[in-house]
Amino acid sequence: MSKQTQETTKISRGPRAVALIGPYGSGKTSLMESIAFLTGAVPRKGSVPAGTSLGDSGPEARARQMSVEANVLATQYLGEEFTFIDCPGSIEFLADTLNVLPAVDAAVVVCEPEAAKAQMLQPFLKRLSDANIPHILFVNKFDKAKGSLRGLLNTLQAMSEKPLLLRQIPIWENGAATGFVDLALERAYVYRAHAPSEVVSIADFAREKEARFQMLERLADYDERLMEELLSDVEPPREEVFQDLARELSEGLVVPVLIGSAENDNGVDRLLKALRHEVPGVAAAAQRLGLKPGADTVVQVMKTFHSGHGGKLSLVRVLRGSLKEGAVLHGADGHEARIGGILALSGEKQAKRNAASEGDTVALARLEHFRTGEMLSTGKTGAGHPAIEAPPPVYRMAIAAEDRKDEVKVTAAIAKLIEEDPSLVFEQNAETQEMMLAGQGEIHLKVAVELSGRNYDPEEATRAARGPDGK
Repeated sequence: MSKQTQETTKISRGPRAVALIGPYGSGKTSLMESIAFLTGAVPRKGSVPAGTSLGDSGPEARARQMSVEANVLATQYLGEEFTFIDCPGSIEFLADTLNVLPAVDAAVVVCEPEAAKAQMLQPFLKRLSDANIPHILFVNKFDKAKGSLRGLLNTLQAMSEKPLLLRQIPIWENGAATGFVDLALERAYVYRAHAPSEVVSIADFAREKEARFQMLERLADYDERLMEELLSDVEPPREEVFQDLARELSEGLVVPVLIGSAENDNGVDRLLKALRHEVPGVAAAAQRLGLKPGADTVVQVMKTFHSGHGGKLSLVRVLRGSLKEGAVLHGADGHEARIGGILALSGEKQAKRNAASEGDTVALARLEHFRTGEMLSTGKTGAGHPAIEAPPPVYRMAIAAEDRKDEVKVTAAIAKLIEEDPSLVFEQNAETQEMMLAGQGEIHLKVAVELSGRNYDPEEATRAARGPDGK
């Protein structure tokens, strides 16, 4: 039996949804590009600097070399379905991340191997910990790392309320990381750029046994049987170790730490295998959201997209049941809408589907009455509205139509923007009689206006004060 055949015989947890989050510049979009290439979703790997990446394909993102909204990749890995959602890293677009997180099964927090940038992880790790969402820390760009991984880990631990669990140690050669030792598998790998890592003898790495024992000790903090085995100097079976890794991740007890380089596709396949074997299925996310068993299908709206030609699309996670085109969904406020189409998204590409099963993440067309964050049901009573954090506005900007006759069109465009991004607030200044758009910062608001497809005068539009109180 081939290795891939053996892999696919593992128990399937159904379609999984994984958020890629982390600070601006950490390489989340490059990681999604690597995942797309390694899983066969794209025939050729794109590049963020070259403007050819699957994500960040809009002109607003391309011009700024940064994510300004969530990007979606539907793909398969070793016969199982995954949807990866690359969330913006700038704190100005944090609301987009907060809307996505409730319905995912796990998050991969991407960071750089620089202790000086560790503080930037704190807002993401704090929210994941508070919501008890399983998450893995992926230290990206490790081929360019300088200094001790243990030292970096100590700095990162100060940012995380959950204990970090080091799963790999680097192989150093002439001051550069050229591979890694997998502490769970007890195997050593040497990186090959844009190719599978090469397995090498582990006998030459004396630090492996000490590092593995430290990993097992951390796991044993939550497993009495494993603790007894370690105290009795008994080597635990590998299957038991992997069961503990999966359980403690899914229960939010530990945060596994993996290393690699998305740019060179190093360590990404090992990350994918960890996600496949250890991330829980959709039932855990449904339970976390307080969804009780029932016969009706329930979906969570994670993101809303408006396009000039395609109309409104609602990215949803099917938390319970299944959907077919033409099904009617109901909201808690009594509104209802008939699904006009079911689509799988991969960047700008849309693939039509006839149905969506439990765990699937798909885009539904023509859900006109519903906004980001709502929980919808095929049952007429709806399914409630989970609490989603809405950051208060910290920046305001005056907007105006070039022609007063177009003010109705402007307010309609702003209404669509707020459907996409609930952290935006539209106000009418009673003193100046100006229309005001409020949000998380100058870039946030300028991108919002650009996304509305309306031309505006930047000097005229930014006449508002810039203080944190927005006055």
